[in-house]
Amino acid sequence: MRESIYTIPLNDIFEVEDGCPLCRMRRLLENRCVEYIMGAAMMEPDVRIETNRYGFCQEHFSVMLKQKNRLSLALMIETHLDELIDRCIPFSQKKGEISPAKTCFVCREIESAMKKLLENAARTAANDAAFASLLSNQPYYCFSHYEMFCDVLRGSLPKKNAGRLIAQLTECEQQYFQSLRKDVHDFTTTFDYRSTQDLRNESRVKTAVERAVQALK
Repeated sequence: MRESIYTIPLNDIFEVEDGCPLCRMRRLLENRCVEYIMGAAMMEPDVRIETNRYGFCQEHFSVMLKQKNRLSLALMIETHLDELIDRCIPFSQKKGEISPAKTCFVCREIESAMKKLLENAARTAANDAAFASLLSNQPYYCFSHYEMFCDVLRGSLPKKNAGRLIAQLTECEQQYFQSLRKDVHDFTTTFDYRSTQDLRNESRVKTAVERAVQALK
């Protein structure tokens, strides 16, 4: 059951031309994970052991607070507090041990699931030219996900195959960032009193800053 909730057909991710595909993948995984632990899984002993141990970051606490089932969250918090009291208070962190203040069950699940999905995407692209073309013809990858995907490609494929796919992703990334840089520059020049640029019909320039922030996360 736990593995199945993170099974997402790759085409469902990459055939949608709307922003960074890996951001879309992460949102889907996050939604599924939160729904899972706020539902019946909240009472599964193996899941509760992990939520007690790893806790949640503030971002995912905020996401869970917006869910309807606040009782589930309260029960998880209650036993997580028990874990902190028993194991971490007073503070006596062992060498190599990561503090629960720096871990999050949801982040951990998303990271693990994304790595598996990207490894699958890498293997598929290495043997399917059409899918490789689909990967490299995305609108863009946000910079952190571009780096993540390149790392997965290097770690999952022979050097020659990895190099070819990384080169394709890099070309996509360079084209988008060069275009984005031009849009940001054009936006800045509109504040120059000497500029004669008319922005009334330049939606790309008007949204340049927002799009740059999205791509640089």
